[in-house]
Amino acid sequence: MKILDIKIAIADYFRRREQKQLYRTMKSVGKNVYICKGYNISSAHKIEIEDHVWIGRNCMIDGSAGIKICKGTIISHNIEIWTRNHKYCGEDLMTIPYDKNFIEKPVSIGENVWIGSRVIIIPGATIGEGAVIGAGAVV
Repeated sequence: MKILDIKIAIADYFRRREQKQLYRTMKSVGKNVYICKGYNISSAHKIEIEDHVWIGRNCMIDGSAGIKICKGTIISHNIEIWTRNHKYCGEDLMTIPYDKNFIEKPVSIGENVWIGSRVIIIPGATIGEGAVIGAGAVV
């Protein structure tokens, strides 16, 4: 075995271990789920992922209000999923354009959805079964 092969095997081992730790913190994770490296996931305990889901590298997922990703969904790289946003136009002028409070709304992604690269999904979005979201879209 070459030294490069050993280094790759060691890196794969730690990558799989890191993924298992992430999956244990999530609300639920189905079988055959893969999240590529470089992810930034917050509030994982409120995220549900069903079977056969693939999420590309460098994703940013905020699960504060809850996220459900149904089976067969493919999500490309560099996507953002947000479940909370600032509360705009507060009660007084000191809070313009937004105050310190947040508005939280869950996100739901249906079965067999394909989401292209650099898509931004905003709080409260519901993506129906079989939808195809083109690269760079805001949903």
